[in-house]
Amino acid sequence: MRTGPDYIQLYPLLRCNRSCAFCFNHAMPFMEDMQLIDFRTMLDRLGGWPVTTIDLMGGEPTLHHDMPGFLREAGSRGLRVNMSSNGTNLPQLHDLHARFDHLSIGMSVNDRATFAAVRKFLHDHRPVVKMVHTRALDAHLVREILSQRPRTFYLLYKDALEGSQLRDTVPFDEFFPAAPDLFQKQNVGTVFCSGFLPDRAAYPELAKVRCPAGTTKLGIMPDGSVYPCNLFFGKPAFRLGSILSDPLETIWHHPALSFFREFKHNRCPRRTCDLHSACHGGCPAHAYHHTGDLSAPEPRCIRA
Repeated sequence: MRTGPDYIQLYPLLRCNRSCAFCFNHAMPFMEDMQLIDFRTMLDRLGGWPVTTIDLMGGEPTLHHDMPGFLREAGSRGLRVNMSSNGTNLPQLHDLHARFDHLSIGMSVNDRATFAAVRKFLHDHRPVVKMVHTRALDAHLVREILSQRPRTFYLLYKDALEGSQLRDTVPFDEFFPAAPDLFQKQNVGTVFCSGFLPDRAAYPELAKVRCPAGTTKLGIMPDGSVYPCNLFFGKPAFRLGSILSDPLETIWHHPALSFFREFKHNRCPRRTCDLHSACHGGCPAHAYHHTGDLSAPEPRCIRA
């Protein structure tokens, strides 16, 4: 077993200046932003694990008043940082892009209004661009985005932690071929939980686990609370401890991680699915949110 995660999904704050229909973070209770002193403590303690990358999520990271300090601290420790942003603070994104070589900016563009606002930034800086896949995917908008030559364009399999959000999703076997079929470009890819198809090329160990939670990644909230992944944030049963105070060994060997570290066979009842033999059963967090059972079938694939 690994001695620690490769990357951390960090929410330095929960605040956001947009209310996207597909976002699931609005249900989280209020929490103060992570302070720079706690971020330093977190990085010091992460030095005991083989962490190479911090994924800054949230919340909108550019709303944090100390974001340049966060990036400076991470860079001083040789860490790579991926920042997911909604693109509403372009002056700060421009400044951060210019100042920090270890930073990769991923911009969410899900509608034409956002595209119009960020188009020049996309053309000038060529960040990673991400779009959430829905049944009403605007393929023409995707082609317009690709015309700006982003470094990479990713189509994201939509998270749907609430019942009402399932209506706009498709089963994974419909999503998976969508990007290659629609957009024959080398820099177009898909993003989805490795609980579907493990990323064996990057992480061979995922072939033997249910999903990456507790093997290649962990999630950390603004108060330092550690969870298997960000989709379990705020769920008491999955709180592994605090990165600011608890022993790393206690966190890494928490009993709540056992389920994610074991895989015997795909329990999905859709045995005629073309991906069934390779799939690990989907995202356990989605199963838990909808049924209370980690081992239940993936709700985006199984319609009631």
